[in-house]
Amino acid sequence: MKKNFLYLTLLAFILLIFKNYNVVLDSTIKAVDIWLYKVFPYLFIMIIINDLLIQTNFAKIFPKTSYYVFIMSLLSGTPTSAYIVKSLYQDGKITKEYANNALLFTYFCNPLFLYTILKFIFKNSFIPIKLMIIHYLSNIIIYLFLAKKESCQSKTIQTFGRLNLSNSISKSITTVSMVLGAITFYMVLSDILLSSCKFSSNFGVFFKGFLEVTQGLNGLETLSFSSKIKEIIALGFISFGGLSIHTQIKCILEETDINYKYFLIGRIWQVVISLFLLILLGIINAWF
Repeated sequence: MKKNFLYLTLLAFILLIFKNYNVVLDSTIKAVDIWLYKVFPYLFIMIIINDLLIQTNFAKIFPKTSYYVFIMSLLSGTPTSAYIVKSLYQDGKITKEYANNALLFTYFCNPLFLYTILKFIFKNSFIPIKLMIIHYLSNIIIYLFLAKKESCQSKTIQTFGRLNLSNSISKSITTVSMVLGAITFYMVLSDILLSSCKFSSNFGVFFKGFLEVTQGLNGLETLSFSSKIKEIIALGFISFGGLSIHTQIKCILEETDINYKYFLIGRIWQVVISLFLLILLGIINAWF
């Protein structure tokens, strides 16, 4: 029964693609544009750098490997964070239990991307910085309360001559290509469904944000809601990550026994904590 439903869904999707070819073309161009100018430049080089750092066992200079995982995830953003966790686990530097647990608190959006798009939506600098601080603070709270004690294995530090740069570049190309595929798929899916079905514009923004963060945030400008409501919606989109990000994480974790469900649980916790912090901050501002 499930297979039959899947077959029918895919066939219907193929028919919609033929019927809405211009929509598919426009969506694909938009996806490539987002990937090329907002994702690729930062993601490509950060994966190479992180792979080289892992090869040299750079994590050894930190008192705990968890500190390295958290700090490099914060600096590198997602999905590089999942790549770091996967690589450390495959190299035997962290256990499976800790790799699973690390997925809870290592989701960080690129700060430059966040600031740019939020400033465009809210037309000031204060709100973007506030939402970014809440986004990062929620991960810190998850780390403090949900992170388990790590169990790591030591490895010999490699010399510079043993670094395999070509392998790092190859891994980076594979990862950024997968990210392009995920972004394109969900942008095409959302645009086709919304153009084929008579949904309200408000529903369209929420649907796009559920599938892909960038589309959801861009759509906020079209909503007639107050700035406060838009802040809540934006923070919800950012904290959950969208199915595009979830798919990217799942693809990166393939060929390992690290469990994706921990990433999903972490994002649910992050949505709850982030919205609580935003509401609490609003109450404090109202008092003072």
